[in-house]
Amino acid sequence: MPPFEIGRRDNGTFFARHGDFVLQTAFQPIFRFEKGRIVPVACEALLRVSRNDVPVLTDAFFAMLDPAEFRALEPELRRLHIRNACHLPADMRRLFLNFDPGVLDDPADFETQLRILGDELRDAGIAPADIVCEITEAETRSSEALTHFAYELRARGYRVAVDDFGAQASRLQRVAALAPDIVKFDGALVKRLMATEAGVAALRMLISRFRKDGIVCILEGLEALWEVGVAETTGAEMVQGFVLAAPRLAGLDLAAWIAQYQPLPEEPAIRVAKRSR
Repeated sequence: MPPFEIGRRDNGTFFARHGDFVLQTAFQPIFRFEKGRIVPVACEALLRVSRNDVPVLTDAFFAMLDPAEFRALEPELRRLHIRNACHLPADMRRLFLNFDPGVLDDPADFETQLRILGDELRDAGIAPADIVCEITEAETRSSEALTHFAYELRARGYRVAVDDFGAQASRLQRVAALAPDIVKFDGALVKRLMATEAGVAALRMLISRFRKDGIVCILEGLEALWEVGVAETTGAEMVQGFVLAAPRLAGLDLAAWIAQYQPLPEEPAIRVAKRSR
């Protein structure tokens, strides 16, 4: 298995090498609705891969790895992302980090994974309360182990999210099993439901159901301003998507880039546009 090596460039950004692949961190802001405004409140850390300076799709890169290789690499990616969080403004170092449930089926690994995570966060000066652990939509061989892992995360002060709800294994059963703090709705599901009045009504019903259980809802994959307007009417607390901000590679300009999305005290940074029907 090729070694995984984290390095640091002259500009202070961290990157990693895995064989002939270069791995980098990109951050995408997550916005919250606040009295007619949408305000950036956190960032999701995303992997960007290249080979010989040519971009490689993340899913394609993961598909090239054998199971043991992926299992070893998965926690290392979070280390990379946490180190790059130093380039975010101090008040935006609230991170959404992905966890693949397919590698969380052995409780014997929990302590090692959580120790690695805790060590990196302490070095970065980030509290567990500022970390949302996104359980991705991948299948798991042991739902009991996954439920136990979510319990262990919360016991250490982390928050838990079900990612891409409506895709693959991210269904109502997983929400019930994990009792997450947050549910992120899959972008394809959001787009499909927003296409019709009946779909929007179904989306409102789901969000209302989750909110009654104390679950915060985030709608992902928004690509048009009218979708942001509809999202506001559904009761979702937060939104994420390219129409608001595309992912950006970690770098010295991150703070200035995020600052442009911060609303001025007297006016919103982005006014929500509602779709006429």
